[in-house]
Amino acid sequence: MSAPRVTLLGSQEERLREFLESHPCGHERAAIVLFRRFASEVRNLPSSERFVAVDIVPFDEAWISESSPSHIRFQLRNLRPLFQRCEEESLVFGFAHNHPVALLEFSEIDETNEQTLLQALANRNGREVHFVALLRSCGSWIARVRHGVQPTISMPARHVLVTGEALSIFSQGVPDRSETFMRQAAAFGQPFVDHLRSLRVGVIGAGGTGSPTVSLLARAGVKELVVVDRDTLEESNLNRVRGATFHDVGRNKAEILKDFVVNFGLSTTVAHFPSRLDDDPITIDALSTCDVVFGCTDDQIGREVLNLAVYMYALALIDVGLGGQVSTDASGQPCLRYHFGRISTVLPEFGECLFCQGVINEQWIQHDYALRENPHLTDEQAAERYLQGGGEQAPGIGPFTSAVADLGVATLFDLLKQFRRFPPELRRDAFRLDFVRMEFRSVQEKNDTDCPYCRQREFLLRSESCRLNRPALGRARIYV
Repeated sequence: MSAPRVTLLGSQEERLREFLESHPCGHERAAIVLFRRFASEVRNLPSSERFVAVDIVPFDEAWISESSPSHIRFQLRNLRPLFQRCEEESLVFGFAHNHPVALLEFSEIDETNEQTLLQALANRNGREVHFVALLRSCGSWIARVRHGVQPTISMPARHVLVTGEALSIFSQGVPDRSETFMRQAAAFGQPFVDHLRSLRVGVIGAGGTGSPTVSLLARAGVKELVVVDRDTLEESNLNRVRGATFHDVGRNKAEILKDFVVNFGLSTTVAHFPSRLDDDPITIDALSTCDVVFGCTDDQIGREVLNLAVYMYALALIDVGLGGQVSTDASGQPCLRYHFGRISTVLPEFGECLFCQGVINEQWIQHDYALRENPHLTDEQAAERYLQGGGEQAPGIGPFTSAVADLGVATLFDLLKQFRRFPPELRRDAFRLDFVRMEFRSVQEKNDTDCPYCRQREFLLRSESCRLNRPALGRARIYV
């Protein structure tokens, strides 16, 4: 089994950090962190559990029997209501504490405390429980995971990922100093390379934007990729789909891309799904195990699913697309009047959602549902929402689709280590490159205070009875 991963929202990490580091006498402090566990097996990828924090309960001073700058002792009886909550809500119990002295490693006292807690938890909830330990010290985080069946054995976490306005990764793996990534390390530092290596990234769509995105991610060092696309390759796709040849016509695009990346020889593993995101439970389960997802699809229903998954699964979403307008010139030949590439960044606590950005709306979603029922249905306005006047749903121009993929992957780089300097008129969460006028622009923020996604946050870390609470996707898999 590969190392597990731990995710905290930015607000959770800030609250936790401020509490742990604020003891008036500089003593250790502790808090309980409750997690959802995503542990679906994804074919071709190593098993790697993902623990997403859903609630934080700081220790009350009355719970502490003894503390100092080097240790903390507490009464178990005060934690029993939280054990019960874990059982009732199918949550994983986590224990977070700090080392005020400069020691970023678990101590023998920590070992004893964790085994004591896990034994009490297993006595109450059964031996199949999991336990997450988080340690804060030296301005960093480390984590490890235990299981009730083997309480003395701990598995170090691959990383602790903090998803706020950017992505902060505290990775614990051995640095990868492969010559392949030396120039990238020279630009951004060795930790940046290691952070990319620790991520599991999903790419929804393996066409004109998805195929260069996957290629760039693999060459950048991302070690685990989930690629989803239901379509088969057509001859008209060959002008822009990376890794495809004439002999691949008729094959599934995601499978073609998987074979292409594996042949890089960069130890990147790829799981491919020849399915639609919104109607395949196995694909949704794979999505829930990702840290970051790229939306490279022209399917409005799929984009709606991604928009919801950002909040329910605490994902970072980079959604890319193209649009514009075609007319004719004086000789009657097609002429690009306006053509742009769009980059949208949506994080659980940052950035307007895809609805508020105008990327998706209910009319387009319902039109896509109608097209599935009747593929011959025509709707001039919806059919040309990408390239007006072109008579096609997708522009399909290789240099433009590739340029958007480049900007999308560079956006992930910026989330991990901010290098961009945005002028005031550009939004960090939504901008466009006008390929005709060669200008960067941003649409005005909608600022919809009633939006259930990005403002009211009704879906943030919401529990699910069905996958993403969509009955068509079947009952959600429950892991504890």
